Amino acid sequence: MALDSIIGQARVRASLQRALSSGRVAHAYLFHGPDGSGKAAAALAFARALQCMRPVNGDACGECMACQKTERGVHPDVHVLMPVTKDTDEEERGRRIQLLWEDPYQPADLQSLPSLDGKGAASNKQIIYSRENVVAWLQRPMSFHRVEGRYRVAILLRADKMREEAANAFLKLLEEPGSQSVFLLLTDRVDHLLPTILSRCQQIRFDPLAREEVELAMQQRGMAPAQAATLARMSGGSLRQAIALSEDADMLAIRDDVLQYLRKSYQGKGDAVVAQVDQMARPGREAVKFQLDVLLGILRDMLLLQQSGDRDLVVNIDQIVSLMKFTNKLPDARLDLMIQSVEKTTRLVERNVNVRLALTTLSRSLQMGMHGAPDAAMSTDLVAG
Repeated sequence: MALDSIIGQARVRASLQRALSSGRVAHAYLFHGPDGSGKAAAALAFARALQCMRPVNGDACGECMACQKTERGVHPDVHVLMPVTKDTDEEERGRRIQLLWEDPYQPADLQSLPSLDGKGAASNKQIIYSRENVVAWLQRPMSFHRVEGRYRVAILLRADKMREEAANAFLKLLEEPGSQSVFLLLTDRVDHLLPTILSRCQQIRFDPLAREEVELAMQQRGMAPAQAATLARMSGGSLRQAIALSEDADMLAIRDDVLQYLRKSYQGKGDAVVAQVDQMARPGREAVKFQLDVLLGILRDMLLLQQSGDRDLVVNIDQIVSLMKFTNKLPDARLDLMIQSVEKTTRLVERNVNVRLALTTLSRSLQMGMHGAPDAAMSTDLVAG
């Protein structure tokens, strides 16, 4: 991948090309911004350009042996690291890193792709960099002489996952990096990194991708324009999220379940609500969190339509008819309070409360909101549950 093939992020590309053209390459960069905005793509492209033997206008030539090796992910002086669970073996880690080289926008690490076969649920095990990981995967290879490249390059995905002892071990490398060493740290949680690490990195901010950029990228991957437009709106500026949604055969069925939950909450029939709650809670806590996120998107669309009638910013554009019917039928609905109730419920689910109880309580709160209940009534109902 070349720098000019990075999707969007014109400011980032220009900054990296200036560094390459001038030869003033910092020893450590922090690429920070939303997940799926292209940080990994930029890091791999920058590593390739650093190793290129015949760079052209501050970018890789794409033809020399160094470019070919980097493109395949086999350059001995480019090291890619990702946080793992305690029982992740080297074979799986290697397969995931290879996925990243093949397509840096697709889900590859354990957080965005819990199972390589796409069938496993998210694990409750911690995904981290341990001190042992940093020593084995980073300290040792980055302390050796370069094998054949112009630089020794280390790329750390989700650098915020370093435990304190791992971060301190890494900090020693940053303090004494050695000549021709470049560290590329990637994160969407700058606040989780040690200030001493932040102070030693040149920070480069990534913005969410424009909806049009995600839509075009999905079409270039063979998706029909209408579906690409819907997923681009649902992605929140993350191409990785759009790809993940496109590969999830159950995504549309999940949204249908959420819409049914909303309808049955409005009707307020106890047995029907209980049955819908049971269906939604059955797959587990992580699935419920995703369903609540989908519900938030639907309610935000409704609020947008209620307040401005602007269809252009609606995420669930393929459901526009149903959304318009709702807002027209219930003009007094307190959608702002309903959104707050969903956000509170998400926080409760994250704290390991009983998910069925949380969804049942939320259903009552949503019913009150759809019928125009005041703030105090909705708040009391949620807390009482």
